[in-house]
Amino acid sequence: MSSRVKEVVLSLALCHNVTPVTNDDGTVTYQASSPDEVAIVQWTESVGLTLTFRDRTRMDLQTPDGSTLPFEILEIFPFTSESKRMGIVVRDATTKEISFLQKGADVVMAKIVQRNDWLEEETANMAREGLRTLVVGKKRISPEAFEEFRARYHDASVQLEGRNEAMNAVVADCLERDLELLGLTGVEDKLQEDVKPTLELLRNAGIKIWMLTGDKPETATCIAISTKLVARNQYIHQVAKLKTPSEVRNELEFLQSKSDCCLVIDGESLQLCLNLFRVEFIEIATQLPCVVACRCSPTQKADVARLIRHHTKKRVCCIGDGGNDVSMIQAADVGEFGRL
Repeated sequence: MSSRVKEVVLSLALCHNVTPVTNDDGTVTYQASSPDEVAIVQWTESVGLTLTFRDRTRMDLQTPDGSTLPFEILEIFPFTSESKRMGIVVRDATTKEISFLQKGADVVMAKIVQRNDWLEEETANMAREGLRTLVVGKKRISPEAFEEFRARYHDASVQLEGRNEAMNAVVADCLERDLELLGLTGVEDKLQEDVKPTLELLRNAGIKIWMLTGDKPETATCIAISTKLVARNQYIHQVAKLKTPSEVRNELEFLQSKSDCCLVIDGESLQLCLNLFRVEFIEIATQLPCVVACRCSPTQKADVARLIRHHTKKRVCCIGDGGNDVSMIQAADVGEFGRL
């Protein structure tokens, strides 16, 4: 394994919020709020780097020859739906080298990592295959630079007003600059059995189905097709990066004339439609056979659920499987927490 590949695997084995738990029968399972993180840690185990221990201040990895690589956890920045990334500062207990590792959505990481000529193309290729992508970056930090960061971060954390904004600003200024782009991960979001026939039966029964997701448009489109959310030979109309009222108006006029298509719309364009032409948009969108809203924030998901309820006066059922879906589930008439 080349040194470059080793660095990528090591970063993936360290940059997460996964905890190994030993069961009564001696087997080890991984616990985390994100199934994607568990999948990545399981992959690093399969290639020879196993997470064996973790607490708030330390993490141990085991190599194929049985030796242990100990790391100290100095700071951790959890993933949020707003930041779309998570980071961790670790110190190699053997070499004392300090590293800042970060992974997140390509839309935010592209501005943080060093300039490159392949990231956008490769993320698009993976998204077209229906994979959920994460960009991984790394930055080495000197002890002096880390102490300066820690002092500024502490000062920001004790502010009475604007605390979160101040802490995020310190992280952005001290850490999130010119990260070395290490690699890109692609995780398949596997469907449970009978998803396709179930969605097909619901559609044939006249039930309108909307898919609200944080995935890229390409990934969301691929999943919509693979789940049979989109009928065979049905036209898929993609709406993305709308900026002006005239662009929104043109799209609404087209959708009004093409009421049998599937609409795929990104979060930015969806918000513009709701801000400028809320009534017109929901009136047209609820007539479509299906709608896929991608790059959605948790707030947008809940807003859409409430808007559909208010406009149609019909019952809305929302199904979600993660923390980002809680507000949407609470906004529905019927909410269900679990995987589809």
